[in-house]
Parts: sequence; C-alpha cells; structure tokens
Amino acid sequence: MLMKTKLLLSFVLSLVMGGVWAQGPNGSGEYYKAADGKCGAELKTALFNIIKLPNTAPISYGDLYDAYKKTDTRPDGYVRDWYSVETKYVHGVDNSGGYKKEGDMYNREHSVPQSWFNENAPMKSDIVHVVPTDGWVNNKRSNYPFGEVSSATYKSGISNEMKAKGYCKLGSSKTAGYNGTVFEPNDEIKGDFARIYFYMAVCYMDKIKNWSGGIFTSSGLVQWTQNMMMDWSQRDPVDNVETNRNNAVKETQGNRNPFVDYPGLEDYIWGDKQDVPFSYDSYKPGEAAAVAKPVFSPEAGTYYESKDVTITCKTAGAKIYYTINGGDPSEQSTLYEAPITLDQLGTYEIKAIAINGDDRSALASATYVIAEKPDTPDPDQPGGDPSNCEIALNSTVFGVADGTNSGTDEMEATLCGITINYAKGTGNQRFAKADHIRLYPGNTLTVSVSQGTLTQIEVIPLTTSTKVLIADVGNVSGLIWTGNHQQVVFTVNGSSGNMQIASLKITVNVPSDPSGIDGVQTKSLAGQRVIYDLSGRRVTNPSRGIYIVDGRMVVIQ
Repeated sequence: MLMKTKLLLSFVLSLVMGGVWAQGPNGSGEYYKAADGKCGAELKTALFNIIKLPNTAPISYGDLYDAYKKTDTRPDGYVRDWYSVETKYVHGVDNSGGYKKEGDMYNREHSVPQSWFNENAPMKSDIVHVVPTDGWVNNKRSNYPFGEVSSATYKSGISNEMKAKGYCKLGSSKTAGYNGTVFEPNDEIKGDFARIYFYMAVCYMDKIKNWSGGIFTSSGLVQWTQNMMMDWSQRDPVDNVETNRNNAVKETQGNRNPFVDYPGLEDYIWGDKQDVPFSYDSYKPGEAAAVAKPVFSPEAGTYYESKDVTITCKTAGAKIYYTINGGDPSEQSTLYEAPITLDQLGTYEIKAIAINGDDRSALASATYVIAEKPDTPDPDQPGGDPSNCEIALNSTVFGVADGTNSGTDEMEATLCGITINYAKGTGNQRFAKADHIRLYPGNTLTVSVSQGTLTQIEVIPLTTSTKVLIADVGNVSGLIWTGNHQQVVFTVNGSSGNMQIASLKITVNVPSDPSGIDGVQTKSLAGQRVIYDLSGRRVTNPSRGIYIVDGRMVVIQ
C-alpha cells in the first residue's frame, strides 16, 4: 500500500511539474502554444493567427492617452517619451495646447507612419507601435523611415549638451541600400523599435502588401530595413522596461509582441533559423550561426560606372556559391573565386550562401544597378533647384488619405528643397483633397527653406475665396507674398469659411559668388537631396571638393 501511495504521489507531482514548466515566458502561459513546432513561414502564419487584432480596434485612438498610464510611465511618474529623455510630461495634462519647440507637449507617434496605411484601423490605434513622444520631435520625424543618419539636418534636445549630440536625428541615410532622408532614434530604443517593426510585419501580414512607404513587403520588410532592424535588435536587447510594457499591452489591448517575449525570434522567420522548430516553452535564443552570412562590397545600389563586386565570409574555410538574376544558390551554383565584374547597363541581383562541411549560412543578397550617367537634376523633381518651383498642395503630396480632416498630427512634405507644413493649429478642422487643401481660420501653412531665402510666394486658389491671406513676416498683396525670409507662416482671417489652395508658386534666392560656384561648409549641405560628384555619381555624404548640389556647382570646404 505504501508503495502504491509513493507511485501515485510521484505521478501527481510529475503532472504538476509538467504543468508548471509547459508555460511561455513573462507570464504568457500557453498564449503561443499554437505556434509550437512550427518553422519559417508556417511559424509566421501561426503567430499572425495568435496576435492579430480585429478590424475594430480594442483601444480607440482617443483612449490611447489613458492607456499610456499603464504602458508608458517612467519610474518618476512622468510620461515615458520615446524621443526625449529631458521632458517631464504629466499624463493627460501635457498632451494639448500645441507646440513651438521641444518640451511643449507630447502626442501619439505612429512608429509606422499612419499615412503608409491611410490611417486605417486597427493599425491607427495599435498601442504596440503608437507610442507617446514629444510633439515637436514627432513633427520633425514626419513620415520618414527609420534609419541611421550620415549628415544630420536636425538633432533633438532641450539642453545645449543634448542638442549638440542629439537624442534623435534627422538627415541623410548612411544605411546600405537607402540614400534618402531618414529618422534615427536613440541607440537605447533602437531594439525596441526593431521588435515593433517585426511585430507589425507579422500582425498585419494580410494587409502590409497594400501599404505605402516602401518599407514593408508581402513577406515582411525590404532588405535594407530588415538587415538594419536585425542589427538593432541584437545590439539593443530586450530589457525589463520593454517586457513590462509588453505585459501592460496585453492587459490593455489583449495581444502580445512575440519578439519581446522571445528575443531573436526574427531569426526563426527571416534569418538563419528558418528550419529550426519553434518551442514556446523551451525556447533557446542567441545561438550563433555555424557559418557567417556572406557580405558584399561595395554596398548594393546604383552606380554609373562598372563595378567589381567582392563577396567575403568570416567563417574560415567556408566556400561561397552565388547566382546572378537567378534562384537561390546551392553547391551546384557558381563557386566564388574572384570579384564579379558588372560592366553592362542593367540590374543585377546577386544571391550568395557560404558552406562549410555540412553547415551553411543564411542567404545573402544584393541588387546593383549599372546606369547611364544622369543629366543635370530636374528642378521639377523633389530635391531639385528651388529657385523657381510650383508645389501642388493635396492629399497625395502630404501622403494622407483623400479628405483627411481630423487629428492633430501635422502634414509635411519637402519638394524642390522647400518644406511645406500644414497644421490644424487652433482650427476646428483641416482638409486635404486630391486637388487642394483648405486653409481654415486657426490652421497654419508654413513654408521654409534651409538654403537661401524665400522672396516671393504666389498662392494659386482652386476657387475664388473671400478669405484674406495673412503672413507672420513680409508683405502680402492679395494672394502674393514678398519678403526675404527662410520661413513664413500663412493663416486666414475670420472664424468660419476657408481658402481652397491648389498650389504655391515659390521663388527662392540662393546666392552664389560671381564665379557661379558656391563655397559652403560640409554641414550646411544637410538636408540637400540631390548631390552629384563631377563624374556624375550621386553621393550622400560628400567630403571636400567640387560637387553639383541641387543643380549648382558647389565647393565643399
């Protein structure tokens, strides 16, 4: 009888212990059980079915501020501002009143800009990616993609010390694969944003193919963003702050971010562990790949002369196999033995793997374009010559849905080196249609340049209006403004009605010396978007020398 009792006790204990250990991390229990044993694409689909949100969002956009009290409160009780460590915002108090500088108020930042998904639900109020940030810095970020900045046009900070180094930055990209303007968050939250982007790629895998912005694809993220985000996630690992926020999100919204619960999970979906079964209750993160992923040099991109592409692997003894404009490489593909010469016009997608014995690396790929040398930049294109430019004002230019008339987030676009900012301000509404915007009393329309000065702006109306155009500087005669300023803010009179504006004809004075060559410091080129060297190759981080910048010959001193 005693023996039977002991056996029964052992059996019960084994059941109890089995129940205790068959649990996911961070109190997630069996939340991820349906994904257990899945690999690669099947794992991604299983996670999608677990974390997806209903089309009617669990949290309304207006309720986010109240939800932030649970998800984003610092130890000192103030709002956790993702774009600043110097602000001291009080929940529910400092989220109104407008802003003219950093530190004035906080608002809701869509880390994946809402213009990319036309402000649709449930993405618009998904608290995983909609985070509290300083309003001024949020506006500076606009809808630029995340990246790493080479030459900053803006650095966030309130104190002089912070302004000098910048907690966040805006400027030209140094990230391989993209040479436009990017916004760089601080190092201490880069991993957080990376895991948010991985979450968005899975949670909305049924929707992202229709998003704009050029960052998300039907399979996840474009290659340059995926590479960067994986690097960010590794360099800034999950911490207690992120874990606690994930738990709070589950309480308020009902779902979790698996990339926070399982650090390195991205490798199981897009990286070198796609053949490794996922285990929700005995997950093993962080194991290094047996063979390092091949690396291409020079970086992928567009070139205007022939290029020799080298492929290297850090794993000693590994052999590299590659394909050009073909399928995934294998041992039967071309063995890499010497640089690959690209000397004909065209597009070349090179894929490579490294193999060492029975082990193989993750797939590496790079796309190169060998193109004809471009002509002088077209002044009608973004980043072109701003001296004379007509800019249409409509929903397409601002990257928003046709008819947008709500929300406090500002609309901003930069064309021809000229930035246009359309803000609701103190007005009751704001409206952007396919062929015009409506400037209501209380709205502001700000025009600014970083190089030269604005000398004339003609407002081209869609229809005749009785509203009077008002400017904070310079002189206004009817619908024509004249002055000599880097920025002008337009409003209209009265308390009702609106002025329907189709476009602005803008003249900018960009001075140069009698030789026709401008002499500038390198840092003053920040924000320029079309820079060529004298051989016709486009560059993003020029050193000393002579360049063609926005259609002008410039000496960088």
